[in-house]
Amino acid sequence: MSKDGRQVCLRTDPMGVVEHIGIPLFDERMRLLQPSPVYDFLEYVALNKKYKLEENQLNLSKVIFKLGNWETLYREKLGECACSIENREDKLYVVTWKKDEKDLAVVGIPIEYELLNNDTRRNMEQKFVRELSERIDSTIRPAAMDVREKDLSIYGTEGLFVIPGKSYLIDLLNQNVYYKLTTIYEQTDTIIRGKSYTLNIEAVQPVVVNEMDYPAETMSNYMMCDNSAVPDVTIELDFHLSDYHRQSITMPLSRLKAYCRQQGCSFYFACDGTRKEIIRGVMFASNLANGYNHLFSIRMAKEQIQETTPKLQADVYLYIPPISKEKLFGTAPTKKSGANFKLP
Repeated sequence: MSKDGRQVCLRTDPMGVVEHIGIPLFDERMRLLQPSPVYDFLEYVALNKKYKLEENQLNLSKVIFKLGNWETLYREKLGECACSIENREDKLYVVTWKKDEKDLAVVGIPIEYELLNNDTRRNMEQKFVRELSERIDSTIRPAAMDVREKDLSIYGTEGLFVIPGKSYLIDLLNQNVYYKLTTIYEQTDTIIRGKSYTLNIEAVQPVVVNEMDYPAETMSNYMMCDNSAVPDVTIELDFHLSDYHRQSITMPLSRLKAYCRQQGCSFYFACDGTRKEIIRGVMFASNLANGYNHLFSIRMAKEQIQETTPKLQADVYLYIPPISKEKLFGTAPTKKSGANFKLP
């Protein structure tokens, strides 16, 4: 469609509801090959700047030009230009358009979820809780994985092993799954030189830790092991929402994680130890590409380890900005960023 002789892009859902409107700035093939929240945000903001669709124009100040200006975006057919989007330290998107191998426009956009989503935190929280509450489909977890002894790394001095996962912020906040070795005994029938024999076979096999003797590792496995090697725990979520609102939902942990993964989140967990028979920890559902974390402060009675379906409680804080090591853990970063992008 067009307005005042200018091309305008419009996207609707199958029911005809408008999902996006803006001035086209990107090649459609790029949208498919390199998904990013930048496309819709920048195209809509360009349209809003030109035609003042909203009274609130504060988001315009977030778009910082290193090269070019708004008129450059309007004047040039940027959808036909070469374009790249760079993520700088999960803090800044840098969008560069080139024409004839020369930079045509360079724009910096802070990675802030409320900004890129063009919505308020309150509305996003309400949508999250509403959609999570309405989900009634069950989540099928895959069968337990076959783990070979050679895949394990030694963990501590207690005879435990670990398959290390990725870490976030610090090594303690990770995706680790913990194992121990157990001996299994099997009998098998065989024929040797025409005679039938029953042989006793003894083998060592890794099993996922789920024991009272290892509460921290067990809770970590509950949070990070997604297959049926551990029970599918039930989690009571106490959402701490904007304007001091509270809301509670109880559901299987696997369903919560499946929903968050659909949003693009990755999970990390750190156990804070056991006090007065209560195991405590923190889990992050992290989406750095969109500039937010969901934070879950989790607790579980140690006795729940003996239950078939353990129950956990969590205080939940949605859509919080990415957290630095220094603010969360009181430690200074070990190295500085090498990024050098100065905007006026």
